[in-house]
Amino acid sequence: MDSLPLLGNSISDLFAEVSNTGKMTVSDRQTLESARLDPATTEEEKQAISRLLHAVRLDRIQVVEETHV
Repeated sequence: MDSLPLLGNSISDLFAEVSNTGKMTVSDRQTLESARLDPATTEEEKQAISRLLHAVRLDRIQVVEETHV
């Protein structure tokens, strides 16, 4: 598996940002789903990822297309 662009503190940073905005990009979602399966991801990180993805399924977090500026 290739190195993931989202590791360590980045997961907690994304968790905080998404919790504040209620939105994540399609790319963020795909990265989280991949990170959840990565053996290097800690149990605490996996729990945070599961919470975010669960919130998406409940429509509490909106998945948006990425905007190119």
